[in-house]
Amino acid sequence: MACRRCHRSGRLHLCGQGDLSAALIDLTTERNRRSPNPEQIIIAGAGIAGLTLALALSDKGFQVRIFEKSATLAEIGAGLQLSPNATRLLDRLGVLERLKHSSVEPQAICLQDGTSGEKLLHLPIGGQAKERWGAPYIVCHRADLQNALLTEVRSRSNIIVQLQSAVTHHKADAETILVRAQYHDRIEEHRGALLVGADGVWSNTRTAMSDTDRARYTGTIAWRSSVAVDELPESFNALMPPGTNVIAWTGANAHLIAYPIRSGQMINFVAVAPDRQNGRRWDLQINPEGVSQTFVREFAGWHQGIRDVLRAGKPWTPWRLFEMKKCRFRLEDRLVLIGDAAHAMTPFAAQGAAMAIEDACALAGALGADNTKWDAALGAFASARTQRITAVVRRGALNQLAYHARGPVAVARNILLRNRPVEKFVKGFDWLYGFDAEGPLDQK
Repeated sequence: MACRRCHRSGRLHLCGQGDLSAALIDLTTERNRRSPNPEQIIIAGAGIAGLTLALALSDKGFQVRIFEKSATLAEIGAGLQLSPNATRLLDRLGVLERLKHSSVEPQAICLQDGTSGEKLLHLPIGGQAKERWGAPYIVCHRADLQNALLTEVRSRSNIIVQLQSAVTHHKADAETILVRAQYHDRIEEHRGALLVGADGVWSNTRTAMSDTDRARYTGTIAWRSSVAVDELPESFNALMPPGTNVIAWTGANAHLIAYPIRSGQMINFVAVAPDRQNGRRWDLQINPEGVSQTFVREFAGWHQGIRDVLRAGKPWTPWRLFEMKKCRFRLEDRLVLIGDAAHAMTPFAAQGAAMAIEDACALAGALGADNTKWDAALGAFASARTQRITAVVRRGALNQLAYHARGPVAVARNILLRNRPVEKFVKGFDWLYGFDAEGPLDQK
């Protein structure tokens, strides 16, 4: 049955949880064939990057059409961290308020030794984030962010989302780009001023242009799970007393991160360890017994509370970690990539979602209203974002070395964390958390 809102307005919106009406697709497709819209921006992918871009473009007055190949927009995954460089942008888009009741503002970010449980570092960001960086630091479930973005998208009359529609072909001319999308066994054609690939690490938009630009498997797996607060083992509560801290336990070649989600009712866990079963072969299936084998091997000798909570978390979902060798924001004059499609990165800086949000808002700001200057604007956007992403990836690589250090290097790390003034650690985040993606492209 057709969505009543779409039927009344003659516009195709995101329609609840079912298939989109073929009759409504006929209506919108025929309208676009009769009257190509050079002010329309077309987006491939309705994940965090695509939905954020749609909202940012909507604020600039653009008409936006999103093609999403999935039948429903049910975001999978677990928790994520959103630092002030992301939350300030979500606030301007009207999304942060929608996350207020489901997210948590952590009191501090803490590092502890995974073997002894010793507290190595305590950064009290809870009270400092808004004052120092102008926006909060929050943690939430990925699905809650997706729902907040979708709710805001539904409220915008200049955004159209078409589900079960995969972009299959595009061709640019001097003024517009023609995009073909497949809906079941039908092909639609739409014209716009720009096509943006926001279709994730396995971006069809990217690989259609360059088959060599594929994400590389790092040989590392992030195992994810969530445990209700009242089901946590007592031995773990001694390591993570009631509160709202983000805690990382470090160890040789592995680490564990925990933080509250779902209004503090659940604890999200991410256990990161090497994929010793498959090495760098990402295409091999993970053995169901691999979870217990991994935890027994990689976390042997760790604090009893950690080993107990690893047994308590069920199921543990494996996420293979991929990365791009280089950023690729711009493919053609009227074809741009953002988010994981442009720069899939490992999660060691906790900036994957934040960089997608930054990309989206920076791109919308670069486009502005004068499309006669887009060529220069897109070039500046790609250059500035490449520098930014490179710096974040570098920080993530350093974090990985620190988290997974062993032997004398781990001893030196612990001495540094214990003795370096907290203010110096906090100041080291200014370039990252104080960044405004809607500011000048040449900011540092």
